[in-house]
Amino acid sequence: MRVRKYAAQRRGERGQTIALIAISIVSLLAMAALAIDVVSLYTAKSEIQRAADAAALAGAKAIADSGVTTLSLSDSNITTAETLATGMANAAISVVLANNLVAGAAPICSNCPLGSGAGIDYTRQGNPIVTVTLQRASLPTFFARVLGQRGATTGATAVAEVYNPSNPPSANSYAYTPILTRCVKPWLVGNTDPGNGGATFVDPVTGAVTNGSGVIGDTFDLRADCVGGFPQCSLINTTLQYSSSSHWVNYAPAEVTTALGDVCPASTASPCGSTSDFKEATECCNIAAYSCGGTTANANWSNLVNPAQGGANSDATLGTECLIHSSAVGGGNGQDSLNLGFPTAGPQITAGSASPMSGNLVSTSSSIVTIPIITGVGLPTLGGPVTVVGFLQAFVQSVGANGPPADIQITVMNVVGCSQTPNANNPVVGGVGSSPIPVRLITPP
Repeated sequence: MRVRKYAAQRRGERGQTIALIAISIVSLLAMAALAIDVVSLYTAKSEIQRAADAAALAGAKAIADSGVTTLSLSDSNITTAETLATGMANAAISVVLANNLVAGAAPICSNCPLGSGAGIDYTRQGNPIVTVTLQRASLPTFFARVLGQRGATTGATAVAEVYNPSNPPSANSYAYTPILTRCVKPWLVGNTDPGNGGATFVDPVTGAVTNGSGVIGDTFDLRADCVGGFPQCSLINTTLQYSSSSHWVNYAPAEVTTALGDVCPASTASPCGSTSDFKEATECCNIAAYSCGGTTANANWSNLVNPAQGGANSDATLGTECLIHSSAVGGGNGQDSLNLGFPTAGPQITAGSASPMSGNLVSTSSSIVTIPIITGVGLPTLGGPVTVVGFLQAFVQSVGANGPPADIQITVMNVVGCSQTPNANNPVVGGVGSSPIPVRLITPP
């Protein structure tokens, strides 16, 4: 009797294991779907934050490249310059957002375009900032659909800052955050603007740019302040000279030390190929960081190299030709060309015949360089300390086009100065060879 009753119970329990397995499978699938949703949302959040960061940095870089940071707020050209700057920033942001998809689609920017004219935000110690707020709605979901949620939304905000030497928040000077600039060319240019009667590029005390609207687009030659014919540099003048009529300004060769981290051209075929530290620093990206501002010397000039010695075969000539991909002295030898476009449009660079992009507009060029500005007064005759008071961002047009073969012809794209009263903040590393103005993310605002 008991056997029959036990057998009946067993028959009544048949199929329960299958039901439990079925329930477990459903639970596992639900957890897997939930995990997929969580991972998808996490990935989308990371993607949209990267897109916001990239867009803010691109907009800030465009503002720096526009040249607006060289102008004081009282300059008669400030409104035009700000309109140009915001237009360039909006164009750069649009390109970044079109190429940084979030879950397969472009995010929506709630505050693009930035505006124009006075739309530039100077609220952070007078430094322009770019704020980009993005949103991506209707993100695809799996498990959430079961709960009636067909799409999720994610967003991100990024703020980038542009170092601004010419727009202090008040009439009084304030302490500047120190800057360190890498990939600087070893041409220590005197602080005299040949296009402005020899007035200073920057005020060495306050760091303000002296003639912002006048110096942008100015083209002149850099001429070594060394007596020719000698392997070492014997100064022509211990105060670097200039000529407004012939459009040149003197420079002294910088003392540089090359390092394994220097970024150099892949080819060492002539005119490339380092024969000295000076030539390598000219044709390569030298990783040594130049400090700026303060009251003490922060660089050295070297009398051990003479850029004027050797003419068309000098280290200055060959190094510069290598840098700009030119095959000879003068213009039209393969190097890129610049149409600055100020004040109504942004700069445009056309790739030269030495580039695979020959004839096309490009977004950057090895012809864009950063050049230190020094006080240029009372240089020690046998080499020694000098004080860097600012930087030029310039486009190298050619070498030896208008004068001696070692003369380097440049067009000024931007200027930055540094005051004698840096604050206690850690130095901002910027430049990297293309702009002397540091651009950095400061998120959160």
